[in-house]
Amino acid sequence: MSSGAPARWGPHQPESGGRQLLQHTSGLPNYTEHIGLEDFARIQHKFFHPHDLLTAALAHPAEFAPGAKWKYGNTNYLLAGLLIEKVTERPVQEQITERVIRKAGLRHTSWPQPGDRTLPVPHARGYALSGLENGKVVDATRMDPSWGGAAGQLISTPSDLAKFARLLLDGKLLAPGQLAEMRKTVDAPIMPGWRYGLGVLRAPLSCGGAYWGHGGDIDGYETRGGATDDGRSVGLAVTALPGTFSNAEKSAKAVMSATDTAFCN
Repeated sequence: MSSGAPARWGPHQPESGGRQLLQHTSGLPNYTEHIGLEDFARIQHKFFHPHDLLTAALAHPAEFAPGAKWKYGNTNYLLAGLLIEKVTERPVQEQITERVIRKAGLRHTSWPQPGDRTLPVPHARGYALSGLENGKVVDATRMDPSWGGAAGQLISTPSDLAKFARLLLDGKLLAPGQLAEMRKTVDAPIMPGWRYGLGVLRAPLSCGGAYWGHGGDIDGYETRGGATDDGRSVGLAVTALPGTFSNAEKSAKAVMSATDTAFCN
């Protein structure tokens, strides 16, 4: 889906294409800002259908014209998942399982079934704030991850994440032309030097060079890591989102620093 014919999302949305979805230059509003994620206690066990998430996003106007700039938004991946289902006429979770998880031999990675709120044993326990107002930390291990949709509703391990990144960068999962398109980047002004390709981030390392990868964030857990062109790969997971136990910005930078240290040492 590196390119494709434009699609019209709705009466308040501009036209966009597959490349802009995967590169986060579509301008579409982010559904995660409009479904109440700040009140974890309320949504912890709530099931979200992908079309409910899309409706929540498209109730708001576009944030900018397609291609005008970069801004990360889960709606992009949600729509990419719906496009996969339209083209293949099969569920996106089935396609990802067959084309990625099994192909890469990721033995500890899976897409939860609808209604599943558990993790395979053994697992680490995750923690989250029950809400932004009271600041109470609660156990978030048992939850319904359906709000992640095609933007991140996966169960995995740090070793599987590192393995996936290594195989992806080594060309084991994509044809050479597709891999080349994936690595065409635009500026992603989250941190200095970050750039974003098609579904993948390029982040500079303090020891020189850069790694390609992607993080994941859901209540109770955060992952970071990827792989370098010279053969290094890292998978890192923590059991709370930044801000759960301490300052959010400081915590986020600490996780990125740990990722950099793992690559450089």
